Amino acid sequence: MSIALRLRRLKNNPLRDYRFRRLWLGLVVSRLGDMFTAIALLWFVLDLTGSGAALGGVLFCFSVPAIVTSPFIGKLLDIFQPRLVMGVDNFLRACIIGAIPVLYWLGFLQLWVIYLLALLAGVLTPASNVGVRVLLPEMVPNEDLEAANGWLSASEQFAVLIGPALAGFLITLVGGPPVLLFDAFSFLFMGFLLFSLPDIVRNSSVESAPDAPKKRAWSGFGALFRLKEVRLISTISFVFFLAYMPLEPALPLYSRDQLATDASGYGLLWSAFGVGAVLGLLLIPLISRYSHPGIVFSVIAIGWGALLLPLVWLTSLPVAMLFFALAGCAWAPYTTIETTLLQRLIPANLRGQVFGARSTLISASGPLGVFIGSVLLQLLAANFVIGISALACIVAGLGGLLSPRLRQIVRPAVVKESSSEENTSTSITEKSNVA
Repeated sequence: MSIALRLRRLKNNPLRDYRFRRLWLGLVVSRLGDMFTAIALLWFVLDLTGSGAALGGVLFCFSVPAIVTSPFIGKLLDIFQPRLVMGVDNFLRACIIGAIPVLYWLGFLQLWVIYLLALLAGVLTPASNVGVRVLLPEMVPNEDLEAANGWLSASEQFAVLIGPALAGFLITLVGGPPVLLFDAFSFLFMGFLLFSLPDIVRNSSVESAPDAPKKRAWSGFGALFRLKEVRLISTISFVFFLAYMPLEPALPLYSRDQLATDASGYGLLWSAFGVGAVLGLLLIPLISRYSHPGIVFSVIAIGWGALLLPLVWLTSLPVAMLFFALAGCAWAPYTTIETTLLQRLIPANLRGQVFGARSTLISASGPLGVFIGSVLLQLLAANFVIGISALACIVAGLGGLLSPRLRQIVRPAVVKESSSEENTSTSITEKSNVA
């Protein structure tokens, strides 16, 4: 049974709402463009420099600015309409990514320029990543959050499924920089869709909720640390992503050196991950019923690492694709279950600030993990770096299972809305001129 069929069987299918449908369509196109950039830019830098450290440098520049900008953008999302903040982000990133092929054709594209543009794009990234998490609970009924987050995860996995293989094929035809134009156009498309959405009306009664933190110190960090369950979940996610990140700069080198393949083979490897991730989304309705999500997160990390570990010895692209697909299947439910849980645990009036502060914490794992991977690539072959990453994920998962506080986190009860129409009338203001 496909994930689409499972989601249609829910009482209130989020895709029936044109607001969610537009958001989902924009994310499908935008994330597909992101995959084009991820493959095309990294392979271009690999061709340009032949250096794993340079690959790590590009990933570092994309990820490090979010550590600084996430809390401030999160606060903006609580003050202004999320759709406007996200729309401006998408239009600006369209200009930044579009500048790479233009500069290449003009003969001005050098490695330091790529680093600079990656830094500028990284500054803006939290606006959409955090904004989607803030916008979604105001757009769909509480009991449909799993389904809505599942659809958003499906859009991401769809991009991983077809994006890398298609990007790898196009790179062999036209080269890396021209392929980036698709990502630039995808940002424009997403921006126009965001501006077409109606404004949300936040429920002011949440401000007086007895469990809602009153202080907003440190741009959301105070609330993040006071919300014990949110703090624990964010900490374990930081550890998991830190253990995962050395894989990313190692994988292009692993594809070239151990699997003896080109950009198309590297793309196929990520597409295999996408196939497994789409299948893994089928597990969400079953796993989300389990009342102890901390245990679920730990088991997922162990499964990911265990399935990634055989890549250390594999030299066949098809076999490596099989294990990467199985690893993707194991990992896929993590983001959906974690995001839904946090959306229910964080008070609505603080979602932007807390998700922004949390994004700083999680974003820090990216450049730190990439830096570790880049250093390891100077000392070890890429397959051994992948093995170290896999073992680190297993150890992190085992540590989560041994943590009494993480095991004791309980999934909050879902309070069902009386009807989707009632929820819509209280959470979003319709605009008569929006079709």
